[in-house]
Amino acid sequence: MTPDASPSPPTRLERILAGTLLAGLAIGCLLVLRPFVAAILWAAILVFATWPVFSWLAERLAVRRWIAALVMILLAFLLMVAPLTLVVADFADDARRLVTAGRQLIEAGLPDPPAWLAGIPIVGAMLDAEWRRIGTDTAELQAVIAPYAQVLGRWGFDAGVNVGLGLAQGVLELALALFIAFFLYRDGDKVAGRVQGAAVRLLGARGDRLFKVASNTVQAVVYGVVGTALIQGLLMLIGLTIAGVPNTLLLAFLTGVTSPLPVGPPFIWLGAAAWLYATKGLGWAVFMIVWGAGLVSMADNVVRPLLISRGGTTPIVITLLGIIGGVFAFGFLGLFLGPTLLAVGYTLLNEWTTPRAAGAAES
Repeated sequence: MTPDASPSPPTRLERILAGTLLAGLAIGCLLVLRPFVAAILWAAILVFATWPVFSWLAERLAVRRWIAALVMILLAFLLMVAPLTLVVADFADDARRLVTAGRQLIEAGLPDPPAWLAGIPIVGAMLDAEWRRIGTDTAELQAVIAPYAQVLGRWGFDAGVNVGLGLAQGVLELALALFIAFFLYRDGDKVAGRVQGAAVRLLGARGDRLFKVASNTVQAVVYGVVGTALIQGLLMLIGLTIAGVPNTLLLAFLTGVTSPLPVGPPFIWLGAAAWLYATKGLGWAVFMIVWGAGLVSMADNVVRPLLISRGGTTPIVITLLGIIGGVFAFGFLGLFLGPTLLAVGYTLLNEWTTPRAAGAAES
């Protein structure tokens, strides 16, 4: 029996067809996964940030990995949903109180106009008389307020629908991200090994370094952003409670949510200071400004760079530019994608330019 002839090398046409098929397969996979990209990224970020906790839970408690993964998912769900539930309940109570106050105002009529109103040149006397006429006639007051109430009612209904749809979409995306995170926790070592192996196969030793840079950057940014948001929200909650500002939970929650934006927390504590000046006087307003500028906003300048700088050798200015630019480019996910991309790019630039500079120096 004659031995089989060795297979002939693929022709150029066969290589082109194989490359086309692989490209089509890759595009098809991307199209299938496109609706889940955001959830996959959120799940990866969550697992990266909490992997030390998961490892401790699995090792110290001596439980199966899937049990530890399930515990992590339940904890993440409670930590994410519980604050949002409290804020929504507080906001609903405030909305009911606002509606009740509006009805009581219409039934009781307007209070007497302020003394300065009549002193306005030319139109002051007319405004004062019109105020007194409307304020003592409930039917006239209802007729004046009705058009504005209808507009506000439609606006409130539309806003409520949009907020409800946004919350529903957010909860669905959160549930999907937690579902994916369960499998990333359970098989995280295998997934990380495959990704790291692919990076090494494509880029050699440089791929392994870039994988570690990306991992450290994501963890550092998550700790910096989330840690700063928690600290600023807690400080705002304490300051608002001391000053007696209403809606403390809602305002503290908004402080944490807007923490990555430079103007977010100052906008909230300046608004609280304006309310305190109008209701309690200058002293409490000054207290709120000092508390906000000296503690709440200062935490952003101290805590965030301190936490982010622990993530590696990437300069802090590169990371901060990545955070700001990432938000503009990718939305909220850009908080983590932006600095990661810049950190990997910065490391690649160093890898490529340092040997050339050394070679030029030797020549």
